Amino acid sequence: MAVVSFKVVPIVGEKSVSKYIARAVEVLVEEGFDPIVTPDTTVVAVDDLSRIGEIVKRIHEELAGMGVERIVTLVMIDDRRDKPSRDPMELVKSVESKLREEK
Repeated sequence: MAVVSFKVVPIVGEKSVSKYIARAVEVLVEEGFDPIVTPDTTVVAVDDLSRIGEIVKRIHEELAGMGVERIVTLVMIDDRRDKPSRDPMELVKSVESKLREEK
């Protein structure tokens, strides 16, 4: 299982883009994912990497349907194959536990 981060940047004349980001997150939920929203990206666990292109295309189509004429999307994939699948929140918990150990 890969951990995938999406950063969707709708280029619009508005100061707030949260309604567009909310729609992108809704698309991920509709596609069966359990997204983790952060201030900078949205993270999901993906079993099949071939779905990434489909997901990005659907997000772009949804935002275009909302009137967005330019969309920039960055995708980062962490495809670790030497360990069993992990929930993305386990990665966060691992770092947090290391921080507690150092105190």
